[in-house]
Amino acid sequence: MEQPQVVSAVRPKWLAIGAVVVLLGLALRVSWVTEDAYITLRTVDNWIHGYGLRWNINERVQSYTHPLWMLLLSAGYLVTREAFYTTIAIGMLTTTAAVLTLVHFARTAGHAVAAVVLLTLSHGFLDFSTSGLENPLSHLLLIVFVGLYAAREAPLWKLALTAALLACNRIDAILVVAPALAHASWLELEAVGPKPTLRSLALGFSPLIAWELFSIFYYGFPFPNTAYAKLNTGLPRIEVIAQGLVYWSNTLSWDLVLHLVALAAVAVALVQRQRRNMLLALGIVLYTLYVINIGGDFMQGRFFTIPFFTGVCLIAISELPLEDPLRALMVGLPLGFLLVHPLAQEKLQHGYLVSGVADERAVYRDDMSLVMSSRTRALPSHGWAREGLGLQAREEKLYLHQNVGVMGFFAGPTVHIVDALALTDPLLARLPMRHQDDWRVGHYLRKIPSGYLEYSNQELGAPCTMRDKRLCEYYGHLREVISGPLFSFSRLRTLVALNLGMYDSLIDREKYRLPAQRQASFEEASEPVKELSQWDATGTLVIAKEGMRVDVPKGTHARSMELCFDGNDGYVLEFRSGNKVLGTVDSTALEAGLMRTRRIEIPEAAHSGGFDNFVVRPYGGDNMYSLGYLRLHD
Repeated sequence: MEQPQVVSAVRPKWLAIGAVVVLLGLALRVSWVTEDAYITLRTVDNWIHGYGLRWNINERVQSYTHPLWMLLLSAGYLVTREAFYTTIAIGMLTTTAAVLTLVHFARTAGHAVAAVVLLTLSHGFLDFSTSGLENPLSHLLLIVFVGLYAAREAPLWKLALTAALLACNRIDAILVVAPALAHASWLELEAVGPKPTLRSLALGFSPLIAWELFSIFYYGFPFPNTAYAKLNTGLPRIEVIAQGLVYWSNTLSWDLVLHLVALAAVAVALVQRQRRNMLLALGIVLYTLYVINIGGDFMQGRFFTIPFFTGVCLIAISELPLEDPLRALMVGLPLGFLLVHPLAQEKLQHGYLVSGVADERAVYRDDMSLVMSSRTRALPSHGWAREGLGLQAREEKLYLHQNVGVMGFFAGPTVHIVDALALTDPLLARLPMRHQDDWRVGHYLRKIPSGYLEYSNQELGAPCTMRDKRLCEYYGHLREVISGPLFSFSRLRTLVALNLGMYDSLIDREKYRLPAQRQASFEEASEPVKELSQWDATGTLVIAKEGMRVDVPKGTHARSMELCFDGNDGYVLEFRSGNKVLGTVDSTALEAGLMRTRRIEIPEAAHSGGFDNFVVRPYGGDNMYSLGYLRLHD
């Protein structure tokens, strides 16, 4: 059954206005700026001072994920030339606009009260109503899209424009409105035909198209550098998804309302069988699955405010019996006490959870929260701000760091900062994360190639000082794109080749993914070690957790292999030709320790096609791994 037309001019009663005032007061009470926001603010500062939209002034690198939000911050910073209070003010103003727009589109004043009360109950929504990240603007664009789509009166180009602006604010956010936009496009296609529909979509998506063309031309790539850094880790997909589920469950325990509202909105849409609401609910599901698929985030709740706010929008326009504002308030307040209001359970401890997901506002509360401001204390007062000011005072030219936001902003444009986590570094973003068993999402540490640190700050055309000459060649192409003359034909040609992956083979991914992996020759590994020797006896080859590569004669066609391993550990053997994996064998731990011989059958693809090396990856046991010897058998 189609949803009846939404009453789009609801005049909120005093209870609705009061609820909005309370919500905004709570958001102001917890307002803060996160460390990551200063990554964008350094680019803003460089731009305003004439250095271009850059992180390091000698490189065109998009270090921010939210172009539209960056432009909004730039407008404010251009006027005030101050970052901390300006960022909070822009967050509060944008959140105010989003909430008032939600009240405007609500079906009745009662629905408006219920929606605003739900917003006040979410720890995550309040935390990221400021923070300096793009969430407030995403919320505003979401309610505009939902209101226009539910009212059925908006032309397709307006829906497409709102969706495009949402994607310009954060490109993956478009998933939440994609089903609804596809439905609106289909209706337009049926009504007026393909050409007018395509014209409407092209007109609506013109801001996103324009930004992508600018990004490809200016930066050389269609996506932010952060996307390459976070999606180019080399981690097994199953591990990433498992971390995504951890993020979902972590948020569930930290902010129950955030998930309950999204789930309730999906359930209501399915029960009421209103097609438009069901398509918006499908967007909630798609976006949630996407967040899980990418491993979530390290900030509790950050990525789930979008499905939550979309769920609140659906409740605001639904046919639930919430017409009486007082009744909505009387239902909402006991629910809030039942679920424990987030301010009552505010975490003041400073530390990270075992899962690597943190209550970021609690971590930075003392140094970067508005509540800690005073007339004698400048914010942020974090040690990283002092570190950056010290670099500026000492006129440092080059610095390596892992948390580069606050430090980088206060260091100023003259310090070339290399980000070991690769968020702002163009070359490191294209190298895989170095192996870490206890990796943390969003904090993917890279191995710094030998000679790279000094070379990264050299002028274009300077001789490459990196030891890895193939990586030198790759970086030469990359530097031409990010530092060369914009209109050079050679640059444009190299730009296309880089985006097509034509130079990817120059990167030895295993070398940087597993820098501590031991290399052993067939002769070394063939030296016999006495059975039942200690794991580290003379002659054994000790294996690091990153494993060991053993080279064998090229084109080996052996059918089986004997290996003497430390007995109480498990080992996975990966048979390869070059870097191509031909098959794997899992040799599980034996009951006892000491060096013991095992016999394994070599995978058929490796036996028939021939292999020239195999990689041993240890697991479990006592973390003391070693190989005694190997024997190949025909």
